[in-house]
Amino acid sequence: MIEEPRFPLLVNFTHEDKAAKGLRSLREPTTPEPPVYFTAREMVETTTPLLLLGDRGSGKTVFARQIASELGYHHVEISGPASFAELTEGLPEGASLILDGVDRLGPQGVAVLEDALAHLPERRLLVLGEPSVVKSWRIPSGYHIHTLLPLPLEQREAVLSTRRINALAPLSRAAANPALFSLALSIDMPAETPEDLIDAIVAGQPAAAEAGFAAVQEGRSANRVVNDLLAARHLLTLSADTAARLFHTSPDVWAPSIASLLRRLQGALEALAERLIEGSGDSALRGAVMVAEVLDAGSPLYPAVTASLVRLVETGSLSASDRDAAARALAVWGDPRDLEALTEVPGGTFTFGSDTHPNSQPPHSVTLADFRIGLYPVTNAAYTAFVDGTGRHWASTDGRKKERSNAPAVDLTWHDARAYCNWLTRRWRTEGQIDQDEVVRLPTEPEWERAARGDQPDAGAEIVYPWQGPWDPDAANSEETGLNTTCAVGLFPKGRSPYGCYDMAGQVWEWTTTLWGDDMAVPEFKYPYANDGRENSAAGPEIRRVLRGGCFSSTKAKACCTYRGSLEPDGFWRGNGFRIVVSKWS
Repeated sequence: MIEEPRFPLLVNFTHEDKAAKGLRSLREPTTPEPPVYFTAREMVETTTPLLLLGDRGSGKTVFARQIASELGYHHVEISGPASFAELTEGLPEGASLILDGVDRLGPQGVAVLEDALAHLPERRLLVLGEPSVVKSWRIPSGYHIHTLLPLPLEQREAVLSTRRINALAPLSRAAANPALFSLALSIDMPAETPEDLIDAIVAGQPAAAEAGFAAVQEGRSANRVVNDLLAARHLLTLSADTAARLFHTSPDVWAPSIASLLRRLQGALEALAERLIEGSGDSALRGAVMVAEVLDAGSPLYPAVTASLVRLVETGSLSASDRDAAARALAVWGDPRDLEALTEVPGGTFTFGSDTHPNSQPPHSVTLADFRIGLYPVTNAAYTAFVDGTGRHWASTDGRKKERSNAPAVDLTWHDARAYCNWLTRRWRTEGQIDQDEVVRLPTEPEWERAARGDQPDAGAEIVYPWQGPWDPDAANSEETGLNTTCAVGLFPKGRSPYGCYDMAGQVWEWTTTLWGDDMAVPEFKYPYANDGRENSAAGPEIRRVLRGGCFSSTKAKACCTYRGSLEPDGFWRGNGFRIVVSKWS
């Protein structure tokens, strides 16, 4: 019997992320502050409706039972397809509600999420599910989406110390999953991977693997993460055709077991991998993502898997988390996309500003000359080349990680961004990529908005988005998407601007050259835009610069074409980046 975990679960949302949702001041630290994550309980107590996602074995149901007991929620454990009315039949009016296991609802899941919003506008609502399933849905706007984090090493060490257990397995990478941590407490041998833990169980219980396979096949939900791993062990005894057929028939059911099987096969995985990526449907794309996590770059399947990953990213197929996994694999192998590409933005007169926020009023006409702008924010790979070439200090904690090379460069001050532009100007002139009378620089505020909105007119109370339509949660890496961090650039092709620019809503706040003023809440340089000193690059460190576009923790009200943010030029955090403009020297 697996012992239920009793420690505070953390979510992928920090106190700094919360602060960055509004306009706020940053001091100038030499390194970023260590992240302080909210606990799941804190999120429940302060946020509703809350959609809390966690992998199998992450402790969701144990947590839900604790919340129901301690805070008076009604806990509904979902076992299969059902309507919202069926799930809530007999519950009292005004009750706080937990819907646990929405991933098991199948195609009815989205309808249940919509009905919960419609019928419980004033009640506290907590919804729990698996990210691999739920993030593939078109989640209704209104939910706050957060994901449970793995158990920190120090938390597990504290448990072992309290219980006076001296074992290696609970401190392994695999045991960061709460269910597997509880399992590892009974294992007195080293076990670094989930497969090692399962092998230790099967060594004493030979029939356990087949029993786990049967449990997955029959849809029994107890100890799902353990049964998934046991099923993978049993799949070793079956053919590659059988394993692939199970996956393509029910990818949501079998994906965890197939991923474990691929890790077990290591160098002998080609037969199964070839069958997993066959076809052109979504299951083949999901198969490619799983195969990429374990495939050697020297494999004959490497070109086909790479092509599938690029197709997945460029077409915006599957969920944002699937695309992120695909892009991380591409980053490690060498992303073939041209992430330094520029696009032409024609000069002319366009509508600038909006009536949707006082700081963006009034909408008015601005005339610009031609310029080119980056299709993507500047990436870690590009900024690393600058740091290596100049020795400039960079406070980023993950900017040099290979799997993050195609994500936006962050933790950058306004001065860092301008120094990069000056360096790139010299490099590109030398290489002939720009003319000798052209410069690389940050965009002005009007240039940034022109590239984002194109010729879209003012829409009154309606917010203007780059994709020229109403809000679409699959068009931007915003709070509504629930990633709560940056992802690789270009993963939201539905959100491209009229000139083809990616990530101009959400992802990272982008520096511009334009001044805001020294008041955090109200700009000194108001609209209409004018030649009134707001482009003075020599302004002092107390004068904030304009940021545009919102970031991963911004709501749809800020992740748009017109909302104005600001930050001191020496400020930086993990939600700030930039993109470049190329224009004639003036």
